[in-house]
Amino acid sequence: MPRMSKKKQPGKYVLYLAVLPKYRTECVRILTDVMGDNLRIFVSSAHLDESVKTGIPKDLYTQVSIRRLLRGRAFIQLGSWGPAVNAKTTVLDLNPRSISAWLLLAIRAALGRRTLVWGHIHPQAGAGSRTAVLRRIMRRIAKGTISYTYRDAEKAISDIPGSAVWIAPNSLYRKESVRPALDANDAQRSSVLYVGRFAPAKKVSLLVEAFGEAVRTQPDMRLILVGGGSEEAALRHLTSRLGIAEQVEFPGWIDDLEALSPFYARAFCSVSPGFAGLGLTQSLGFGVPMLVADDEPHSPEIELDASGGVTYFRSNSNIELSKTILTKWENRDNLPNLAISRYTKLRYSAEAMASGLEDALKNSRTNLL
Repeated sequence: MPRMSKKKQPGKYVLYLAVLPKYRTECVRILTDVMGDNLRIFVSSAHLDESVKTGIPKDLYTQVSIRRLLRGRAFIQLGSWGPAVNAKTTVLDLNPRSISAWLLLAIRAALGRRTLVWGHIHPQAGAGSRTAVLRRIMRRIAKGTISYTYRDAEKAISDIPGSAVWIAPNSLYRKESVRPALDANDAQRSSVLYVGRFAPAKKVSLLVEAFGEAVRTQPDMRLILVGGGSEEAALRHLTSRLGIAEQVEFPGWIDDLEALSPFYARAFCSVSPGFAGLGLTQSLGFGVPMLVADDEPHSPEIELDASGGVTYFRSNSNIELSKTILTKWENRDNLPNLAISRYTKLRYSAEAMASGLEDALKNSRTNLL
C-alpha cells in the first residue's frame, strides 16, 4: 500500500493586502499553483482610492472588509487577523496609510514572527518626503522588503544597509504572452496610442492637443485613446473643438491582452503625457516605444527606460510632444522593436514576479542581480 503523504498545514504563508487588481492575476495564479494550500491570500474589494479594485478571480482569495478613516487619508482592514498573526510568514502592504499593516507588524514583532512588507520603497513625492520616513520605519520593524523594481531594491538596501530585500518585478503577463505586436495584414503603422485612465494626473488632454498639432503636418495619422474615466466627456469635446474628432478613436476600456494587441500593432508609438506606470511595461513588451514626460512623479517602472524604448519630451508642453510624435512618425518602419520586447520579457514577466514572492515567503536567498 503506498505511503500517504503528510497533509500540508493550511495558511503557513499569508498575503494580507489592501487589494490585488486584475493585472495581478497571472502572477497570483503561478504563485498559488506553486505553493498550494500553504498560501492564503486576504484582500479587500477596493483600496483607499475606490477606483482601485481587487480583480483577481474570487477563488484565489478571501475578502476582508475595509474602513476608510481620517477623511480618506488612512484605512484599516478587518477580518481574518488570526491567520495573518499566526502564519509562519506574513506579507503586508508597505503603505503607512494602512493602520492594519502597522498593527499586524507590531503584533507579529512582539511575537517574534517573520513579517515582510511589499510595495514602493519611496512614495511618489520622493525619498525626502514625510511619508518616506514612515516607510523606513515599517521596513525596520519588518524582517525584509519585497520591491517592485530593480532600482527600488538598490534604494532599499541603501536606506537600510544589510536589510533583506527581494525583487518581484511589477509585471503583467506570462513570458509566453510577452511578444511583439504584429498586424496580420502587414499594414503600415499610423496610430499614436494611449492606454489607461482618463484622469487629471494622466494629462490625456495634453496628448490630444499635441496630436492636434501633429496631424496638421501628417493628416494620415490617427490617435487611439483606450480607456475610460472621469475626463472622457471633456476629451471628446476637446477633439471636436480642435476639429480632429474623425482622427481620434475611443474604443473604451480594454484590458485583455489579445484584444489590446491589434491596437499596439497599428501604433508607431504610445504616449504617457502624465506620470508613467505599468503601461510602460505593456507597451515595451509589445515592442512599441513610449513617449514619456520628463518631469512627472513616475512609478518605479520608469526604470524600463534602460531598455532604450523610452523617449522623453518636456512636461506640459504640447508643442514639444507634437514634435516628438512627428519624429517617431518618420522612424516607424522599424517596428515592432524586437530588442525592447525581449528586454521586457526577460525581466518583467509574471513568472519573475511570482518567483520573487515565493523566494521571499520561503526565506530563500535574496534574488538581487
